[in-house]
Amino acid sequence: MLLETLESRTLMSASAISAQVAADRLQVKADFLTFKSDIDSFTATLITDVQAIKANGAGQKSVLAPLFKTFHTDVKAMKSALLVERLNEGAAVLNDESVITTELAKFVTDKGNKSARAADKQQLLADHVQLQTDEIAGLTNRINTRQSYFNTISADIQAIATAVDNDSGASPTLIADVNQFATDRTNCLSTLTTDLQKLEADRTQLATDLTAEENQT
Repeated sequence: MLLETLESRTLMSASAISAQVAADRLQVKADFLTFKSDIDSFTATLITDVQAIKANGAGQKSVLAPLFKTFHTDVKAMKSALLVERLNEGAAVLNDESVITTELAKFVTDKGNKSARAADKQQLLADHVQLQTDEIAGLTNRINTRQSYFNTISADIQAIATAVDNDSGASPTLIADVNQFATDRTNCLSTLTTDLQKLEADRTQLATDLTAEENQT
């Protein structure tokens, strides 16, 4: 009905990292927790909204059926686009993590060879930067997709609310339920986009600080 799967990534390292990079990583993890919390909260809220709408006679209003069908079609299209983007992002990230794992193995093999290990650490930093770059690209695509569908889905929701408001036979309770659903669904779209934008900004900061650390080694 609603949301995309939450993904998380393991941030791997072969050596001590700066306090700033450590703080960046903690912030990214906090962003994921916020995103997950908002998903759980809105899911529960919207399930309650839909149950109330059904219980108060929405199924008896023939004018609503095509409007809800359009709404569900547009939401399904957005979810499909987001799924493709998540899969593309996941493929790129899995490749990055494979490269990092291979480099970590080389770091272990190079034990006792200071120059080789120094080169390994430099490569690992570069690999982590690439990982963040691919994560950020995926987030950017998903944010753009959400924003491109925002007006369409918002218009669908408004059409449903308007139809109920204009129906002289609709009960005040049904009108209130539909308007509550419209408010909650629009808030959901806005909040999850904001969460992803925050995650994108903090991943960008992490990539910046990893690059700075790479240049200092």
